Amino acid sequence: MKNTPSYGVRSRRSAVNAGVRLTARTFGKARIGTFSQKAAGHITVDSDAERLVAHILSIDPRVRSFKQQPFTVDLVGGRLLTTWEEISEARKLRGGRRGESEYTPDFATVQIDGLQRAYEVKLEGYEGEEGYWTKVERAKAIMAAYCYPFSTVVVPADERHPVIANTQLLKPALARAHEYLTQEIIDQVERYCESGPVLQRALCLDLQISTGLIPPLLAVGVLQADLAHHHICSTLELSAAYGDLSHLCLLEELQS
Repeated sequence: MKNTPSYGVRSRRSAVNAGVRLTARTFGKARIGTFSQKAAGHITVDSDAERLVAHILSIDPRVRSFKQQPFTVDLVGGRLLTTWEEISEARKLRGGRRGESEYTPDFATVQIDGLQRAYEVKLEGYEGEEGYWTKVERAKAIMAAYCYPFSTVVVPADERHPVIANTQLLKPALARAHEYLTQEIIDQVERYCESGPVLQRALCLDLQISTGLIPPLLAVGVLQADLAHHHICSTLELSAAYGDLSHLCLLEELQS
């Protein structure tokens, strides 16, 4: 058996994509960044809440690719601006006005079926004032006309929430699963789960495998569990997934 996986190892940083709008100033603090193949490499975001959503999108099997701050909605001209040149030109036409005249979603995705979606990310307790959401509603109608259905994602303030805790394990596990999962391990786990659901504690004890292998087994669809409501821990109920990845669709749990 290969060494037990450990998570939290960062990839080496090269080019960083900040999207169509620059992330907020950090005033001396380190910028918040992450890496995702679905986002074409390293990206920077404005908050830990946005980084979590980037991780959720990275493991969601329905998402082919995503961009952070992908475009700006011109609320005066009623169009999407996708380059700095377009944004600059639109501002000149309206006398340099920004603020209430523009809106930039936090993420846009391309699904595996080719459909697109846009997302606003907020931290629970900091959802914004009524005036802001009035602007968002105007932008929502314009995005819909461009075939971008819009959703708001509210990240729980409690860092112990299962979606937060599990995503932090699953995202790195998915990237490194091939390093630790052998066909022998997969076959053993599937045979063990043939009779029905089992507890993580029992599976690891009876098969003599490390608990560190549970996240990669979940990430590649060998096992499945209710990851939106229960933590990956000894009492988690597991069952054979046989390639099904629907348990990794966690975004709906946070949509308002």
